Amino acid sequence: MSNQSFEDEDVRIKLDVDGVTVVDGEFRVEGQHNWIRFPLSLSPGSHTLTAESDTGATLKESFQVPGNEARYAVVNYWAEDDSPELTWLFQREPVGFA
Repeated sequence: MSNQSFEDEDVRIKLDVDGVTVVDGEFRVEGQHNWIRFPLSLSPGSHTLTAESDTGATLKESFQVPGNEARYAVVNYWAEDDSPELTWLFQREPVGFA
């Protein structure tokens, strides 16, 4: 997870997977590209992620976890012109920035 918004330097984000809260905390923008990892052990199969910020941004995504293969979900918070949003990536490799 990461706060990518210089307009909202501090944002509280709550993230649930399958109705269970797995993250509930404050995220500072700092240098912007500072992703915080929250490793989860999920069973193979279908899951649902829901996220909500204290600024009103919401996100709901369904995803499949394959057996014996790592996956990386990335939730980013953005806000520009009073339009906060949460975006989602689901990929085979860890997030990186060069």
